[in-house]
Formats: sequence, C-alpha cells, structure tokens
Amino acid sequence: MKYFIGMDGGGTKTDAVLFDDNGHILFREVNLGCNARDVGTETAKNRLKDIFLRLADRAPDGEIESALCGIAGKKPYESAFVQEITELVKIKNLKMDGDISMLLSGMLGAVDGCGMVCGTGSSLGVRKNGKMTAMIGGRGYLIDAQGSGFSMAREGLYHVLRAIDGREEHTVLVELFEEAMGKTLADAISDIYDGGRRYIASFAHLIFEGRELGDRACYEIIENGSHKMAELTWAAEKHFDGEFPVVMGGGLFAAYPQYAEMVRAKASPRARMIMPDVPPVYGAAVEAMGMAGLNCDETFKANFLSNYAEWKARQ
Repeated sequence: MKYFIGMDGGGTKTDAVLFDDNGHILFREVNLGCNARDVGTETAKNRLKDIFLRLADRAPDGEIESALCGIAGKKPYESAFVQEITELVKIKNLKMDGDISMLLSGMLGAVDGCGMVCGTGSSLGVRKNGKMTAMIGGRGYLIDAQGSGFSMAREGLYHVLRAIDGREEHTVLVELFEEAMGKTLADAISDIYDGGRRYIASFAHLIFEGRELGDRACYEIIENGSHKMAELTWAAEKHFDGEFPVVMGGGLFAAYPQYAEMVRAKASPRARMIMPDVPPVYGAAVEAMGMAGLNCDETFKANFLSNYAEWKARQ
C-alpha cells in the first residue's frame, strides 16, 4: 500500500488529507489559511508545515509516496517549505503548486483549460499542454481582486461610510454591517484595519443578503462583480482556438450559485463554464497520484469522495 498527501490551502482555510492508492482517506485536517499575503511568510510556512507533519505521522509505514500542496500565495516560502519537509519526512516526491492547477485536475484530469477562482480573492489560470502558462487577474487584493469576496465586501463598506456621512442615499448595509460587527462602523474602523483582507472578506455574505432585501447598492456591487469575473474569460480567448473549458471554483461561487450563473451569463461564448462537483483537495489527490505514475479511476474517485463526505460530516 502506498500513501499520499493532498492539500488545498487558501486565504480562509487549509484542507488536507492523507490517503492511500485506493482512494481511502486515513486522516483529514481542516485548519487556518496559509496564504502568505494574509498571515506573513513565516506564519504561513510554519502553519503549513505543522499540518503536513501531523498527516505524515499517521502514515502506517511512516513513508509518503508523493504529496501535492496546492497553496495560494506560496511563492515567498515554497523552496524553504520543500527543503524543511524533505529533511523531516520520508517522502519520495513533494510538489507545491497553485490552487488553480488542482481545481483543473479535479474536474478535467489532464485536459487543457482554465480554472477560475472566486473566494476571498479572484483569478483565472490557463493550462496548456499540461502546464500553467498564464495568469489573468490575481495580482493581489490591493490592486487586482475585483469580483471577489474581499472586493465586494470592501465596496459594501465604502457605500456604508458614504451613507453614514450623507454623501449618498441610505443603504441597508449600514444596519447589516453594524449588526454583524456588533458595533457602529465608527467604532469598528480599527477592527477593519487590524483584521485586513480576511476580516473584510468575511462580510461578503452581507452584500447578497442586502440584494435579497432589494438594496440598490448591493445590486450594483454584485452586478459589477459578475462583470469583472466574466471579463477574465474574454481575456482568456487569445489562449485557445475555439471552445475552451473554464472550471469555476472558490467559496463565493460555492455559497452563491446565483452569482456563478451571473458570471456564466456574461462570459465569453467560447468559454464552457463548469461548476465543480468535487472538492478542491480531490484535485490535489489526483495530482499526487499522477506524480507517482498512477491514475485515478472511478473506483478511486468513488472511495475518495465517499470517505471525504464521512470525514466532513464528523468534523
């Protein structure tokens, strides 16, 4: 029996599994996010290393055949992480990759296409001939994250502050944000700046709640966000001849399918938009198996997804 590790690390959480070559999950851990842009390079690296070591310790023979860590914002600590893990764990092959690669592998296998992520942040990656060849968007929340949870929540806060000042008409977001924060916006400013991107993004759901209540500002934020996400597919056209698949991943699409449908409606007519029916960490498992020269057949997939659902239900 051979053992593998697959990890999906983003801005909000890290989902990691230890599994065997039959697709049976021996252990799953869900922990804090490890995006260096949010928590800093050393914290991100150490957090990821701790999770990895806990999984590796549970391998029955103490050896890992291969591991794929799909991590957003990995670049600042990638080489240091790989070096430290290979010194501490018996492992034949360890690779760090971005979160888009495993999104594609989970749904398309080795087929060329695009992976679109919309969660705390947003981006679209292009895979050609088995390699990630281009990134559209995703240059960081300060300059390039429109359509994401962070971007929309930030826009919501902007409208709230303008409404409080009397610079624009009232929005229901004033009450929604203050109720969620447990204080007035005036008293919450320090919390917002201390909490940063993840804290702001945690209020994205308020924009959708406000839209259901008929709020004009919320409608405009969501409409504009869907345009910006769809825009990524138009930019991707130049990388393909004819139709190309786009797998739509990320927490915001998963939580609000109606938002995904708005993006789909505005996307390039050549883009075949696909909502995933497997968790991102399954894509990491597919890639980890591939690193060992093994394919994931239907039995492997069925075992993995069944076990994953059981672990998720009890955690």
